Amino acid sequence: MHDAEARLAAAPAEPGPAGSRPRVAAARRTGRTLIASGQVAVRDGRLLAEGRVGEDVTFETARSCARQCARNVLAAVRDELRGEGGLGAVEHVEAVSVWVASAPGFTDQHLVADAATALFTEVLGDTAGRHARVALGVAALPTGSPVEVQATFRLRERPAVP
Repeated sequence: MHDAEARLAAAPAEPGPAGSRPRVAAARRTGRTLIASGQVAVRDGRLLAEGRVGEDVTFETARSCARQCARNVLAAVRDELRGEGGLGAVEHVEAVSVWVASAPGFTDQHLVADAATALFTEVLGDTAGRHARVALGVAALPTGSPVEVQATFRLRERPAVP
């Protein structure tokens, strides 16, 4: 039996207590693809806002949150690529997903997401920052953040080592 099969068989059926979080990587790399985990609107250890857009959070605040989420994604990517050129190792952004905690009837998720898209193009340039995107409205997001952003990047080829 493979080790993973044995560990699955031995794993308890019930999850551990709430708050005992599994280890999630801020970014995960496979070959030239780097996926950054979803980032919420945290700056200096605090959420910029809490709640749903169109109810507790204004449209402009939501756009600020989306921009901060994108900054946090880029920081995770930079940290993952430390020693390899940081953000300079990014060839381009492949895809971005933006989730917006939305009050009933709020339909401008795409306009909130535009603030994240703008930051990617400002930092990486029009060509490298341009990406495919989805913007979705949801009832709630982790920690009460009004926005969460996740992205996938294509990295430059590493020079061959002689």
